[in-house]
Amino acid sequence: MQSHERAGRQGARVRRRRPTMADVARLAGVSPTTVSFVINERPGSGIPEETRLRVLAAVEDLGYQPNRQARNLRLQRTRQLGYHVSGKQLDVYQVFTVSFVQPLLREADRHGYQLLVFTSGDDATGRLRELVAAHGVDGFVINDSSIDDPRARYLAGVGMPFASFGRTEADLPQSWVDVDNAVGVASMVDYLVEKGHGDIAYIGARQPGYWFHERLEGFRTRMRHHGLSVPASWVVHETTEGVEAAVGRLLRGRRRPTAVVTAADWLAVEVIRAVRLAGLRVGQDVAVTGFDGGPLQWLTDPPLTTVRLPFERAAAALVERCLREIDEGPTGEPGVYLPTDIIVGGSA
Repeated sequence: MQSHERAGRQGARVRRRRPTMADVARLAGVSPTTVSFVINERPGSGIPEETRLRVLAAVEDLGYQPNRQARNLRLQRTRQLGYHVSGKQLDVYQVFTVSFVQPLLREADRHGYQLLVFTSGDDATGRLRELVAAHGVDGFVINDSSIDDPRARYLAGVGMPFASFGRTEADLPQSWVDVDNAVGVASMVDYLVEKGHGDIAYIGARQPGYWFHERLEGFRTRMRHHGLSVPASWVVHETTEGVEAAVGRLLRGRRRPTAVVTAADWLAVEVIRAVRLAGLRVGQDVAVTGFDGGPLQWLTDPPLTTVRLPFERAAAALVERCLREIDEGPTGEPGVYLPTDIIVGGSA
């Protein structure tokens, strides 16, 4: 009885605005993918009759009207995929954008698609809504995502095909590709330990992103695995502008690190500058490592030792997944982790 009352209150709240597929999923206690299967009457979906009836009851209770725009797009193709680039990704230091857009463009072209790259202000979903309403693209690729990304939640709610470079919440479509950030950093710690380093500091970014948290945890866990202690002051989170001063303080300490692991290549560039300003030699007095494997790796002197992200494989997997969603509707497939590797330069 209490559960029924809660569902009724939820339904009442949703009726104050236009209900979405995600609302139906929550009320019925199923995933948006299941709702899509039921609404679109997809054959061979294997949805139990009891579940189907529960979804249809939620549809009726909420007064949900399926958004047919995405369905029409599958019938009238634009042969374009939308790729959203946030404002911070356009920063000169964020070479991830260039490293990923190039293989994404090539992969889309290989399938006969163009890539519509767009940016937005604070309201990213507003720009997505405009493109969906205008039938401007057949599907979307998103990245730089949070686990519960509003862009992914909006696209799932209107039944719009998309694939994400980065994981999504469990109740959202799992059409994502990602890397195991903790494993990537752990492999770099192993590499440094094998090279004889035991005094290793960590420089992370002072910005949101679950991948930064996972990279720090991978560092801490692997250092403990090797029986190595890390002073609290040796784990630093900084902005681009603050790295130089922070590293300078580390290197002037009574005990200084012989190696610095960073959470991104752009941080490693700043660490290399700080090491030189301290009168020390990069790769000899202090080893420096990055994470990304983009073009910055070859712009440092010496070249940067870094964990390389599989940009080519990620682009291929994301485009393939997005096109399958366009052709077949929600596939219900799980997300995919891709392996990283270490590119050895002279910095470590």
